[in-house]
Amino acid sequence: MKIKRFHAHFLISIGSYSNEKHGWTVELEDNETEEEVANELRERAIKIVGKPAHELYEERSKIAREVAQLENKLNKLRQEWDATAAFLKAQGLNPDAPSMPQFRNLLTAVTVESEVVTTDDDEDDDYDEDDEDDY
Repeated sequence: MKIKRFHAHFLISIGSYSNEKHGWTVELEDNETEEEVANELRERAIKIVGKPAHELYEERSKIAREVAQLENKLNKLRQEWDATAAFLKAQGLNPDAPSMPQFRNLLTAVTVESEVVTTDDDEDDDYDEDDEDDY
């Protein structure tokens, strides 16, 4: 018996009792086995689904802790800066000593931009008479 078509469906847990189901129907090549194809499709399904929710939550928590630590360091540095500026002003060494700048909300929201870059060769390959507009 030779199998020509192979159906594979995978139910992948994404955490919190949630699942995603992905499946494919493929034509087997002469040199492929069902086991090889199943493993390849399973890996493809896992790649599509991405990391489980608990891993994403752990990464988020780790990043939040790092941000909190950096904010604490920044607050300490701001206090030291302000104390130094106050000392310089009080001693008359630098009456214009500035306060430390506020470093909040400096990053703007990310906008997704797309740009298509073509070369002269690309334009010639895709050209046909349908590309011309009739005015």
